[in-house]
Amino acid sequence: MKKMSKILCMLLSVAMLLSLAACGSSANTAAKGEANLAAAYDKYLSGFSTNGTNGTLTVALSPDFAPMEFYDVAKSGDAAIVGFDVLLANYLAQELDMNLALKPMSFDACQAAVQTGNVDIAISGFSWTYERSQNYELSDWYVAGDNETEQSIICLKENEGKFTKPEDFVGAKIGYQGASLQQVLVEETFGEMDVDISNVFSDLGTAVEALKAKQIDFLAVAHGNGESIIASANDSIAFTGFDFEVDEIYKNNVCLLQKGNTELLEKVNAALAKALENDYYSGWYDACKVYAGVSTLDELGFDDEGNKITE
Repeated sequence: MKKMSKILCMLLSVAMLLSLAACGSSANTAAKGEANLAAAYDKYLSGFSTNGTNGTLTVALSPDFAPMEFYDVAKSGDAAIVGFDVLLANYLAQELDMNLALKPMSFDACQAAVQTGNVDIAISGFSWTYERSQNYELSDWYVAGDNETEQSIICLKENEGKFTKPEDFVGAKIGYQGASLQQVLVEETFGEMDVDISNVFSDLGTAVEALKAKQIDFLAVAHGNGESIIASANDSIAFTGFDFEVDEIYKNNVCLLQKGNTELLEKVNAALAKALENDYYSGWYDACKVYAGVSTLDELGFDDEGNKITE
């Protein structure tokens, strides 16, 4: 793999500092037009055709969860919502020969919109949970890198690496996003301990701001999302050193469909099986980690124009 130039390193560092990622904004698409962090992502996105003949696929997603879904303020309209799940939505629309309409909303609203039939599907970094399995048709798993396989807790930089086991959190306030896998893990891990786990947030941007303001001591996050938050936090946030024990059933993502909509479920599962067989996911995830400022172009093997280096 080629060595990145000092200029490109500097430009990427600037771009990552400008990234707002999970706080409701995103990484830059470019630093002065030279180090285009969106290049690989845009190359994947441009390869999809969503001008289908079978109607419109409406997809709910919560764009506060980089690298899965987040905003790029340099773009407009649906194009401003970017990330792994956006690529997946475009792919599904193409495979189903449908148009695509993205419906940004809060994480819990995504789930409600599916139940009421206001959208066809929700794709927003959802893990399998028993409760969801009872209330929705859940797709087969799709694989988004390490975003769900690792679940962590972040803190202010001053506490980096100091909290490595559950007992270390006694007396602390731990926050999490409501109706998320992190809520399940926090309740399972700390529910019987002297830990304040009443700190529920509807969106992660607000949760991160609460952490910075010391309204909470810690925030439970998917590891990939934590990397993005840290990359955009100007060295003020870090990992505690604690990772949850994650059961295998939680380690990948699912799409949520309305209960009883088995016809659409079958089509979605067929498309997901094709994506898995052709190993689409790993390239998508790498591109989105670059876009969100988590990794550099060179680290993940892309050139400056977004082409995958195969040497």
